[in-house]
Amino acid sequence: MGEERLRASDADRDKIAEQLRVAMNDGRLSLHEYDDRLKQVYAAKTYGELTPLLSDLPVPRKAVPAVRRVPQWVVIMWIPWAAVNALCLTIWVATGAGYFWPFWVAVPWGCALLIPSAIGLLLQSNQKPDRR
Repeated sequence: MGEERLRASDADRDKIAEQLRVAMNDGRLSLHEYDDRLKQVYAAKTYGELTPLLSDLPVPRKAVPAVRRVPQWVVIMWIPWAAVNALCLTIWVATGAGYFWPFWVAVPWGCALLIPSAIGLLLQSNQKPDRR
């Protein structure tokens, strides 16, 4: 039995309806064409009846997820911490690597930076993107 003779599910019809909606929003279909095809989608019983409804439309491209970057203000806050702690580690190693005193520079200062960084990143991720 060919796939075109298999019965379509409601989810299949909804997926086709969404593709038609996107095509209409892109200007590929007029409102009248969209309405006609939508009626055919919900009247279709098999895949064979659904396939022709999209045959003259381009295949929708998959959206590329946006890459989340670390905000510049976070980098600017942490660069001095990294530089000072690298210098402290260098001094510690050069003086014999005894008691690990750089801990007392790195940890308190790191905690002081971690709190505003975490709060700022959480608040920024909860904001909706600007739509201009």
